[in-house]
Amino acid sequence: MTVEIDIEECVQTGSLSHNNTYHSLSAADQVLIQDRLLEWYDREKRMNMPWRKPTRTDLDQKALAQRAYETQVATVIDYYNRWMEAFPTIQALAEADIEKVNELWAGLGYYSRARRLWEGAQKVVREFDGSLPSNAEDLQRYIPGVGRYTAGAVASIVFNQVTPVVDGNVIRVVARLRAIGADPKKASTVELFWEIAAKLVSKERPGDTNQALMELGARVCTPQNPQCTTCPLQKNCHAFAQREIHSRLKTEKFWEKKKRTREIDHECTFCPEIHTHLDGDDDYAVTRYPTKPEKKKPRDEECAVYIVQSKTSSKFLISKRPETGLLAGLWEFPSLELESLDTTYDVRSKKASGFLQERYGIDVEETKGLERHDLGNVVHLFSHIRKVYHVEWIHLSCANEDGLLDDEQVKWVDGDELKKSPIPTGLKKALALLEKFQKKAR
Repeated sequence: MTVEIDIEECVQTGSLSHNNTYHSLSAADQVLIQDRLLEWYDREKRMNMPWRKPTRTDLDQKALAQRAYETQVATVIDYYNRWMEAFPTIQALAEADIEKVNELWAGLGYYSRARRLWEGAQKVVREFDGSLPSNAEDLQRYIPGVGRYTAGAVASIVFNQVTPVVDGNVIRVVARLRAIGADPKKASTVELFWEIAAKLVSKERPGDTNQALMELGARVCTPQNPQCTTCPLQKNCHAFAQREIHSRLKTEKFWEKKKRTREIDHECTFCPEIHTHLDGDDDYAVTRYPTKPEKKKPRDEECAVYIVQSKTSSKFLISKRPETGLLAGLWEFPSLELESLDTTYDVRSKKASGFLQERYGIDVEETKGLERHDLGNVVHLFSHIRKVYHVEWIHLSCANEDGLLDDEQVKWVDGDELKKSPIPTGLKKALALLEKFQKKAR
């Protein structure tokens, strides 16, 4: 039989030893946490989010489906408002051109999500008569781009299904609530978070509970400097209790007087055993949870970017990226991936000649009145790549702008159209280099 370990015993070990019961939630805990959380949420919730609306149980399936669409669209208010103005319904999104979708998504990152959202809308219209499935299981199973988190959010907030939501904010709250020191990326830990989150969902107000947990993590239980004194779950929080108990035991000189009467074996199958004695205040800080996994260093990549601008029309040459892979379907300046990480401007400049001739039919060697300027480089970080863009401005006279190869994938655009085009953030930084150079040259 597994013996339940209380918080004081855990701290007394000096190494936070415990077993799996330490992370459990009793029925009484569940009720208290739900009540305190919802009371706080009713009082403190942010009302400046246009998609946040009271739960409705009197709407028909079509109306609920529309609310579901509005709930998941974006995380930034300005983007959301522009998106909803352009695509007020699932039908409108399904009928939209992917270019317009990418244009409105530009700047949010994770561009593949925009395409999946568009494809999901098309499937809903084509196979579900324009109405999203009303439960998390079917949402995740049938709708492209809808994962476990989105399915839970839509199903609980819109359709009032008793199902959990786990995002970064919820992970932080739950990890501190039950002092979970396991690797948050590990599959077993992820399932533990979902299991505990599910126990916290109110049967009467599932959507509000999930939103309350996310709101608490965003505003109170923050990554750094959490506001524990104002947290509604302070009395239920293992991490906070550990900090307070350690402070008291230290004042009482508990370890110096060797008052501890027994050792506790660490038998938790989630959290790794700690082999050192924890005696500093930082060792018991609430912010030790969740554990910060070791970040994999992003790989370095370098790319030559050629901002080709016509002297005749002042237009810029851009081309469309492949429909799969990184930044799929977005528009970019002519760009050439570099095999070496230490190329010089002369090397990149020579590479431009063959590349522009082969890909765009532009012979820079034979072009009269050509101006070329090395603008330096910009760095852009993706989740797994550190990308260095080496930028060159090629200012040329182009008499045949419309005669380029593959005109569906290549076009000339003026400055205003360029700024509206779905161009990756890294290349917007490249354009900023040109604007800075031109300003200095005036």
